[in-house]
Amino acid sequence: MSLMDEVLDGLRLHSTVFSRMTLAGEWGFAKDELQGAPFHLVLSGRACCRLDGEAAAQPLEAGDIVILPHGNRHRLLAHPHVEPIPWRRVIDQMGLTQWKPGMRFKSVDLRYGEGEPVTTLISGVFAFGHRRKNPLLESLPPILLVRAGEKNSAAEAVASVTSLLDTELLSGKPGAESVAARLGDILFIQVIRHYLTASNELPPGWLRGLADRELGAAIALMHAEPNRHWSVASLAHELAMSRSRFAARFQEVVGQGPLEYLTQWRMYQAAGRLAEGKVPLSALALSSGYRSEVAFSKAFKRWAGLSPVEYRRSLEQASQPIEPPIIGAQSSGDGAAPDGEER
Repeated sequence: MSLMDEVLDGLRLHSTVFSRMTLAGEWGFAKDELQGAPFHLVLSGRACCRLDGEAAAQPLEAGDIVILPHGNRHRLLAHPHVEPIPWRRVIDQMGLTQWKPGMRFKSVDLRYGEGEPVTTLISGVFAFGHRRKNPLLESLPPILLVRAGEKNSAAEAVASVTSLLDTELLSGKPGAESVAARLGDILFIQVIRHYLTASNELPPGWLRGLADRELGAAIALMHAEPNRHWSVASLAHELAMSRSRFAARFQEVVGQGPLEYLTQWRMYQAAGRLAEGKVPLSALALSSGYRSEVAFSKAFKRWAGLSPVEYRRSLEQASQPIEPPIIGAQSSGDGAAPDGEER
């Protein structure tokens, strides 16, 4: 398994509710921050997306897709000058459930507004079972954007997946939602691939370190043996680099020191094992490179803000999946048809 596959697998990515929305006239929604990654895919017409705190909006045309990997507050608008209404208010007025982590996949239709122009898009949320301090997510910018018609293999792959996704959502065939959910997962990965190939120079972070031949090898060593008692000197020796040069380059490229990264990766893996079941604390400490449970627990609490026991308890409390309401209604008036969730 490659490092990218390992980290993607650790995210426990799963697509949740997708809405195929037909929006007419002057519309605009203010979207709250989410513990997931909302996305908007324009099928026809135009729209724009603006992050809170940003002066400029990203124009979106047919075939464009935008993903907000950190779940930032944002505005989805017919055009930049529309005054949006809170999406939460729209949902609350209809007595529907706000989106929450743990929602099962559901595809729904929504029609909003009257008149011209008309925009059709698919909006949804990518959820992560284990997103806390994931090195991949932390390396991504607030917004990922793929434009229709870009002439590269990654963008063409995104276009192929989006076409299949829309076809499945419209088909009504048995198993269509299962297919759409898996296509959504593929879409997320393809957009990340596009980001990697389209970026002239990645900012400091895990992705840039992974792309560096020498530092990528150091990261691979730490991932392969996280319980080994690594030091800056031993890692530098493996790469045939001086200790000072290795430490300086790692800090410059990855944005943190090698041992700081190692600790974060150990704690991330430990959190994943806690999510999988009741692992003995002693075994968890040893697999994370700690000789004592006390030292491990202290390091974990610095990382998570909770002790391992508290962290496991919090996961158990949030582990029950939530069923979105089954809604088939559509509306062509000024209000929105129920779609089940906030996105």
